[in-house]
Amino acid sequence: MTVEREQGDCGVRLGIDIGVSAVVIAACGPGGECRTLAFPGISREVPAPQGSLPVHLVPALIEYRDGGVERRGDAVLMAGTADSPGTARWLRQYLCDNSPVQVPAGNGRMVRYDEAAADLLAPLLSDVFRQYPGAHPVFSLPDGAPPGYAELLQRIARNAGACSCSTICEYEAVLEGYGYLPADGEHVLLVSFTETGLEIVALARAGHSSSGGDRSGLRVLARANGPVSCREIDAWIVHDLLARFRLPESDPRALRLMPQLWYEASLLRERLPASGDKVIRMIDTLSGRTFEARFGAADFDRILAAREVVPLVEECIGRVLSSLRTHGVSAGLPGTVFLVGSGCAIPAIQEAVRSRCWGAAVYDGHLLDAAARGAAGYRTPLRTADRIACSYALRYWDPAAQEHHYRFLVHSGTRYPSAGQVARVIISAAYDGQTHLGIPLYEIGGTPGDTAPRIELVSDSGGGVRLAGPAQDADRAGQAVHANQRSPTLLVATPPARKGEPRFECTFTIDPERNLCLSARDLLTGALVKLNAPVHRLT
Repeated sequence: MTVEREQGDCGVRLGIDIGVSAVVIAACGPGGECRTLAFPGISREVPAPQGSLPVHLVPALIEYRDGGVERRGDAVLMAGTADSPGTARWLRQYLCDNSPVQVPAGNGRMVRYDEAAADLLAPLLSDVFRQYPGAHPVFSLPDGAPPGYAELLQRIARNAGACSCSTICEYEAVLEGYGYLPADGEHVLLVSFTETGLEIVALARAGHSSSGGDRSGLRVLARANGPVSCREIDAWIVHDLLARFRLPESDPRALRLMPQLWYEASLLRERLPASGDKVIRMIDTLSGRTFEARFGAADFDRILAAREVVPLVEECIGRVLSSLRTHGVSAGLPGTVFLVGSGCAIPAIQEAVRSRCWGAAVYDGHLLDAAARGAAGYRTPLRTADRIACSYALRYWDPAAQEHHYRFLVHSGTRYPSAGQVARVIISAAYDGQTHLGIPLYEIGGTPGDTAPRIELVSDSGGGVRLAGPAQDADRAGQAVHANQRSPTLLVATPPARKGEPRFECTFTIDPERNLCLSARDLLTGALVKLNAPVHRLT
């Protein structure tokens, strides 16, 4: 995407990677030097490969008590309350799944996960913007993240003091963080081994942009997931330590030590390759008894071998390579492999990847901060004329012609960001009691034009769309693809709408990141239900 320098920009870019279990924020100055930011009492420092700066990460945890925030980040782990009912964790997963789950915060208060994300991120970003006034944040977004996820992060950043913010695909950010741009026709492998799972993805460049000079995105050629995670490995270490302590899991002393055991297990997995053997010593404060055991690399390898972790990784890579051959990708192993996630710090995992991808260049120097570094350093060339390449329209059913027609919101060649509204739409209910009214957007390639018509959209109970308005350009369809099918934009009518009653007034704009944005007002209640909400990123 194109990012223009805002007035007062200090020249610092912030790369923000909200991972499955931790948040990493990297700052990249005008000279290109990149480093992760520490937050005393909240972040933890993880050793990096020799010659590299350590990585500072904030565990994505926020604990509530008595109706308010009690602890954030590493302080939650240190207190042993990561698994308590009042702690919100796995924030990214819940947000991307649009989960309705809420966290009990005490005093009868329930906290949604979007609120928890704001409670965790806003203080961090406020501290950063005080240190770097005018810094431009760039969020790394997971593949397939719904538009509402990016909207939430941008809103949090702006509330924390950002003048503007941008997003970048996580896969692209990782390659950018490693300083690698694949050549045309080249496919690369990304191995991600995190707290929640193992994922192997084959990627290729999507091709050059027709505007010239702009780096295009990546497309997924094949993907496979493995039945193992860092969280499971930590559990195996915990069980091994309990066996050495001669404590059954049902023993009250084991239950009291469990939060500390989980914390020590994660540290062993992260740091054992660099630090060597470690003596684990714990005291049960209630009984006063001390438990001690030495844990070394041989013990770790034994646990991995017993659970056949290495064969699982090799089999997962094999499935991706097999899928590439099945889909006609040129024979031969990928020439480049990128490793991310704390699980990829395990020497046996790295050896398995190098063995299965024999001869490939393996990048492993930024396992935890590649996405944050890539987001912070990502700069697309500025273009003299920023225009939308495709046209976008709402599809509707013409009952007289008994076929679908299209009415355009955005024509190819439209400049972005838009100076104002590009379209206005009035949505009416198709039947009494309708509660959800949709915005079905279609991408149409190569359709030139100038002005988008003013139209009215009527949704029906079968999912179709009827539009009333001027008849011009109704038949100019071209190649139409449902653009927001995976992440449909829905407007919720509360109370339910009545048939034929105009219910929502919608206006559309295009922001600097090429997002078609929607603002919607409920004509019955007068409430603004959407404000510049991204519907789809235009091409």
